[in-house]
Amino acid sequence: MILFTDIEGSTSYWDSRGDINGRLMVDQHNRLIFPVIKKYHGKVIKTIGDAIMASFNKPHHALEAAIAIQQLLASERKKNKYFTLKVRIGIHSGKALVEYNDIFGNVVNIAARIESLGKGNDILVSGSTAIRLSRKKYRLIRPRQFTPKGRKKKMVVYRCDWQKLPNYSDKIKLVPLLPVIPRQKINILAYIIASVGVLYFLYIRYFRYLLADSEDIAIMALNPTSILSRHPANGAILSVIVISFLVVLIRIRRIPVLILKVIKGGFGFCLFFILSYLLLNNIQLGSAFGQNKRLYESDHLFVHIITEEAKVYESPSLDAGTVRTVNRGILLLLSDVKRRRNIVWNKVLIDKENYGWIVRVIPARMGIPAQRISLTHKFYFQLLDLYALFLGVIGFLWGYWSFKIRPI
Repeated sequence: MILFTDIEGSTSYWDSRGDINGRLMVDQHNRLIFPVIKKYHGKVIKTIGDAIMASFNKPHHALEAAIAIQQLLASERKKNKYFTLKVRIGIHSGKALVEYNDIFGNVVNIAARIESLGKGNDILVSGSTAIRLSRKKYRLIRPRQFTPKGRKKKMVVYRCDWQKLPNYSDKIKLVPLLPVIPRQKINILAYIIASVGVLYFLYIRYFRYLLADSEDIAIMALNPTSILSRHPANGAILSVIVISFLVVLIRIRRIPVLILKVIKGGFGFCLFFILSYLLLNNIQLGSAFGQNKRLYESDHLFVHIITEEAKVYESPSLDAGTVRTVNRGILLLLSDVKRRRNIVWNKVLIDKENYGWIVRVIPARMGIPAQRISLTHKFYFQLLDLYALFLGVIGFLWGYWSFKIRPI
């Protein structure tokens, strides 16, 4: 069972609107019709320009799919005054040659010829197909004869009065999916990597300080990467997740439009936020904009380790036992400060209800200069940061709304 669809007036549309708009129109046509064919147990064999050729095992599946297609397009035209797409459909049954996911033979040629007899909104069914269907149930009317090219014997063709039939399209779930090719997948991966990078920057620069004001989650919030080293299985889990994502991205053929819009929006946020953050931090706008005004101040002080393998002691003494060694870049929550023998010590939270001591500066000794081990500071959220985040949101909206469906 072969079904052909063809868009009415597509040639003039391409001539008047150009190649890009013409290709978008065909893509929109395909995204509406493919789910209908699948729903009615059909298989899309191929697309030929703005035409679709599909095969079905049963004649009523082919006809019901054709009815659902016309009803769906009519519904779209009613909802959207700018949607004017109309198709003609031809259906014919017979024997065919199947080779490498393609179909050849006289049945294909005749189905295409039947489709070409119609006008927009028409469903034409060959007589050999109609005798296998209930003409009354499907309102097959106005039989007429025609002679296919290359044949002497005339054929009968019926028109389906689908406007008077029940709704066959109400159970069709239309998910706006777009086809993607390898080059586009690389772009998508680059957008995702950029978005993840900026999200990690936002976490390191802002969110971890806000979370760390609660001692219960301070250890995990301040140094999220330490979870991987403390629990080796977490690293394996993360690797599996990343590999699974890459496999899915390689194998996927179609992606929902909403996801693509969000990805593009995320890239827009990255672009606008990074540029504005760098610009605002390097250009002093003065008090007129109040960029240095503090909007938020953390409740706690934070200890930032600035040397490799800093020792955490049991007590504020260089002679005390070592409970842990921490690396450069680690942030710890400050609990108390003591001065012993002209050395300032920071009491820090190193685990849940577990504390240790870190020296701020190791004094100079014979032949050895003084060495700074840590810095202590508070977290401030300034008006400058708010400006950058606001511009980042503008960038997200720009990326989301500027996303255009482009043909592949």
